[in-house]
Amino acid sequence: MNLKKFFVLSLVLILTLSFAFNLAQAEPQKKDQKKEQKQKTTLPTDVKAMLEQGLANRQVKPDLPFSFTGHYILPAKGTYIAIFITRIKNADLEYAPAQSISAGDSFQTESDIFFQIYQNDGPTPKLMTENKAYGQFAIPANDYNPEGESYYYLGYPLPAGKYILAAALGNRKTKKIGSTYYEFEIPHYEEAYKNGQMDTTSLLVLRNYEQLDTPENFPNFHKDYFGWMILKAYPYNEMKFKPNAQPTLMFMIYGTKFNESQKTSLEINFDIRKGETKIVAFTPMTYDSPFIEQPIPIPAAKQVKIKDDKGERIESRPLEAGGYELVINIKDNLGGTTLEKRIPFELIIE
Repeated sequence: MNLKKFFVLSLVLILTLSFAFNLAQAEPQKKDQKKEQKQKTTLPTDVKAMLEQGLANRQVKPDLPFSFTGHYILPAKGTYIAIFITRIKNADLEYAPAQSISAGDSFQTESDIFFQIYQNDGPTPKLMTENKAYGQFAIPANDYNPEGESYYYLGYPLPAGKYILAAALGNRKTKKIGSTYYEFEIPHYEEAYKNGQMDTTSLLVLRNYEQLDTPENFPNFHKDYFGWMILKAYPYNEMKFKPNAQPTLMFMIYGTKFNESQKTSLEINFDIRKGETKIVAFTPMTYDSPFIEQPIPIPAAKQVKIKDDKGERIESRPLEAGGYELVINIKDNLGGTTLEKRIPFELIIE
């Protein structure tokens, strides 16, 4: 790992551990945050009315078609960060030719995303907060394809609970607007801490990550990456890998025990399987922190036992394209608890 990435991860570790050590105070912090989020609306009157009218039946406005297809839940002190994922066609966001000294020849678009978040743990959704974020995006002219698609990420801090996200996305120049609704839940990770069980935040699989110039403010709306504390993270959303790729796995474990030096004693076994057949088993890893950052090399071959008239031997065979799973088995040596997580992925052979 290069020095710059080591420095970035060290800062992330400090921030995430400050959260892990203070989970006992999570409940009062969450109440304070709810109070802070109840602000006067910043949404245009017509957008607010549109979102509220469509809420009951999840009636979308399709003029600018988009929908949220998934989300990540990440830790932050006293709360969590929810990152919502949407994939939008370039033509639908109405990119247009533009030229500037800084950007060069490119296609650009300016958009606003307006959203409401409703608590959804009762018979009637209850408005918790509403806000907006601005986005200015560019695609180099040589790479632009109107039928091409890009991933966009909306980030916002929230406590644990069940929610409905009501969102409207509009183009600043053409005034075209679309809406969507998305239900999601943020688990009560503090319960794992209190009950001596283990759980993890979202399992991030990243192409790359960089340091942000300044800590990320919320809400935010980004193309190709999302911001988390001081990280600028580029995820694999489609989970398609080529042989010899080396994605970075990153996640936080909750419910671990700490020794007197505030360190954990974790053992994690990683292996790759096709069905229940192990293709490769990596050397077990040990960690003294619940924040895990681990490169995962994707193999190009598997070892096969051959038995024929020449005898018995082990030979290397190329991996076939298709579906696989990364299996993660976690053991807390201090607490005696175990946890298994699985990440499906597709191997692409060209």
